[in-house]
Amino acid sequence: MTTNKENGEAKPAQAVHTIHDDIEEVLFTREQIDQKTAELAQRVVADYHDKKPVIMPILKGGFIVAADLVRNLHPVPEDMEVEFIHASSYGAGTETSGTVKVSFHADAVKGRHVLMVDDLCDSGLTLFEVSRHLVEAGAASVRSLVLLDKKERRKLDYTPDYVGFQCPNRWIVGHGMDTAQIYRSL
Repeated sequence: MTTNKENGEAKPAQAVHTIHDDIEEVLFTREQIDQKTAELAQRVVADYHDKKPVIMPILKGGFIVAADLVRNLHPVPEDMEVEFIHASSYGAGTETSGTVKVSFHADAVKGRHVLMVDDLCDSGLTLFEVSRHLVEAGAASVRSLVLLDKKERRKLDYTPDYVGFQCPNRWIVGHGMDTAQIYRSL
């Protein structure tokens, strides 16, 4: 119960709707994600320990996955840097537009080994296009890491190099994934 500020009378409290009320099912727990991220980080350290890598989260969805990954890199690969890529193909909808807009600092990748980090791979279009842009900018190598892989939605022949979990063909939110910029924080 709350009280009315004007006359002090008691009135029923209104139910508060939170974004958690919109979630139908939890597919991967925080503990599962943490464990998988630590496993992926061990593989990345083994592969990049002497390569002076550039870890490139794909914004916006990849920033949480990349932050978790970077915190789990032990020991940190020599001269590792983090640079961000902005790529978008969804806009406010739930289906890819078919066109990927890509923006990043090309000088940061020239001659460097790049690891793109994203929340998920579904159609493969974003990772394919970002990879193409990085190669054109002179990256020594380009690989990709995703938390989730939706193979059923693949429209291009693209396979991420590091995959956390195979994912059912459902709309997923949380851990960087969103609907119209909402739910990323779940």
